[in-house]
Amino acid sequence: MTELIEGFAVHRTGSSDPARPLLVLVHGLGGAASAWSLMVPHLAADHRVVLVDLPGHGGAPPVPPESMTPRALGARLRRFAAAQGEPVHLVGHSLGGWITLEAAAGERDGAVADVTAFTPAGLWTTPRRRPPLLPTGQQFARLAGRLPGRVATTRVGVTIALAATSTAPRSLPVEVVRDALAAIATAPGYVAADAGIAAGAFTGAEDVRAPVTVVAGGRDRVLPPQFCRREAAPAHARWIVWPECGHVPPWDRPADCAVVVREQVGTTVPG
Repeated sequence: MTELIEGFAVHRTGSSDPARPLLVLVHGLGGAASAWSLMVPHLAADHRVVLVDLPGHGGAPPVPPESMTPRALGARLRRFAAAQGEPVHLVGHSLGGWITLEAAAGERDGAVADVTAFTPAGLWTTPRRRPPLLPTGQQFARLAGRLPGRVATTRVGVTIALAATSTAPRSLPVEVVRDALAAIATAPGYVAADAGIAAGAFTGAEDVRAPVTVVAGGRDRVLPPQFCRREAAPAHARWIVWPECGHVPPWDRPADCAVVVREQVGTTVPG
């Protein structure tokens, strides 16, 4: 059953054992809960897993544009975490990574146990801006959806569509590609979230007390090193670089992503 809480569409899966750690996974721009489909099976047996659709993404209705900045979404996530009645382990990708960091910034009640951020947005001095004539990711996804037949899921089509996000797009299951393109093409909150990303940066590093792990992709074409800077993250953050990984580690290295999450959770869950 899907719940609507704080503007998020909330999907619960994994273990039903209340003693197991509670993970909250937050997808990136234009994504949905399905973005984690390759990674969740590595965690579900011994974690309670909550997947959220951001407002205007997946199954969540849109909210006013001013509520779609990373900081505003982080405040929503912080309230959601506090309402769980126990510390939650936040995991985010790209925009979702930025949102999890915002949720942890200034949080003092222990609602956020830790943060694992895969290729997070916001760790820049100057935001990366799209050249004016280059289509947005949503426009590109909609164009792919209008291609005849199954061109978007052929080897060539997948390579073109996902070359910027994955180092091995042809190895992705067809359903992952289909779901990703459909999610981004139909997300009514895409434009507002995209504008929120371009309007600022994560500035709350000094206010984060929870343990943090950041994973950067050495072959990330969306957020290359100058847009994913270690000095913009909390000073105590564990910083990992995977040289051959692209912008979406949960696609390129899902099992390894699960290992990183387990390591991070293991530092804050009593043995």
